[in-house]
Amino acid sequence: MRCACPNCGTYMVHSESLTLGCVCPQCASRCKMCLGTDSVVSREDLKQIASRMAYISQITEENEDRRLLDEDAPERETDEYGD
Repeated sequence: MRCACPNCGTYMVHSESLTLGCVCPQCASRCKMCLGTDSVVSREDLKQIASRMAYISQITEENEDRRLLDEDAPERETDEYGD
């Protein structure tokens, strides 16, 4: 993400010191807006999130495949009792 300084508009650079965020090289202003939640996600948590997203994607694809197969299947005739 590219951030512009909210004070002077200069392109800010990411700072990975004790305080995460961006620093403006022009006016030395600091900003954390690009971090979103103002929190840091650990590598382990990030791996878990990626794993969950992959699982959700797999389930979604499987459900879509089933839906497509159901659409292609011929409709069954039912009697007046729905059987």
